[in-house]
Amino acid sequence: RESRGERDERSRDRSTRDRKDSKEVNRVQKIKDEFFEMLKNGDVRIKPDSPWNKKKKYFFEEDRYHAVGSSSLREEYFYEYTKLLGEEKKKKEKKEEKETETEEVEKKDDRKEEKEVEKEDEKPKLSEGEKKALEKREREAAAMKRREGDVARRQVDQSREWERERGAHAQEEAKQHFTALLHDMVRDPDASWRKTRKQLKDDSRWEMTSLLDVEQKEKLFTQHIESLSSKRKRAFVKMLDECEHVTLTSTWKEVRRKIKHDSRFSKLSEDDKEREAEYDRYITDKLAQAKADFRTLLGETKCITYRSKETLRGAAGDTHMRELKQFLKNDKRGLVLDDLPEDRDRILEEFLTELEKVGPPPPPTATKPLAKR
Repeated sequence: RESRGERDERSRDRSTRDRKDSKEVNRVQKIKDEFFEMLKNGDVRIKPDSPWNKKKKYFFEEDRYHAVGSSSLREEYFYEYTKLLGEEKKKKEKKEEKETETEEVEKKDDRKEEKEVEKEDEKPKLSEGEKKALEKREREAAAMKRREGDVARRQVDQSREWERERGAHAQEEAKQHFTALLHDMVRDPDASWRKTRKQLKDDSRWEMTSLLDVEQKEKLFTQHIESLSSKRKRAFVKMLDECEHVTLTSTWKEVRRKIKHDSRFSKLSEDDKEREAEYDRYITDKLAQAKADFRTLLGETKCITYRSKETLRGAAGDTHMRELKQFLKNDKRGLVLDDLPEDRDRILEEFLTELEKVGPPPPPTATKPLAKR
């Protein structure tokens, strides 16, 4: 079995790798940001529909160009940048269109107000009754106009909500396509994102995931890899559960000979140390559960009381202990620790000692006599 020192060393190595991975992610993000800055501030103009093969020659002398290690990644960054330009352009056009509409509405309102003033001047003088009737009609017209405005605003809000929902739906569809692509093409939990991405790009379904950026795709890939690893661990545990040769005292060497031809054994990992570590975790969990179940059984056994330890100290103590152990074996929870009799006896001894310290249970609460009528 792997010693505690070896496990600690592996844990430290894992922490070191995690720190290195974090530094690597930060380094790659910095290179990407500098590449975007180069595209933004370069001498050549880049538009949303600019092709990479005609623009890249203007950046050959830039250090930030060569900092991105592969030509395919430079092209991917370039089109991600042009996509951002397109989104910014659409936002700007939408804003200008809205401002133009607002100006036209204001001009229209001004002309309407001028006409109303002219009509007011041309109106003949009205009697008191006619004035009241006119004011009533004007109030009704104003109320109708307000209602129409409210309806129009609600329609605009509804349109925006539909637009957001359509965008969210398209994003979700892209995630579903990418997840399906991962399920079909990535079945090894040891696969790396860098190598896998190149293979995924050759699949026609890659184009259906264009709404997802690189970070989103890598996150989905990581979740898929974790799912594969978890699935194989569950299959490995199920295999151990089904193996009749596995007991709480079985060593990895003994069990390995019995299960090495099972496909679930080899699928877990190519590294036998990882398989052994997973087996050790399995046995540790099983042992903890067996001890907990045995303690529960003791608590449910009515013939064990606070007087039991005193009885065991008497002349018939050995006989009583044998009878007690035999009684406990009538329940399967009393059999799971047969391979570890010392642990079972220690738990029993501790339980009896604790009962003796606690003493007799409190008397049941006396019922109150009925009140006299």
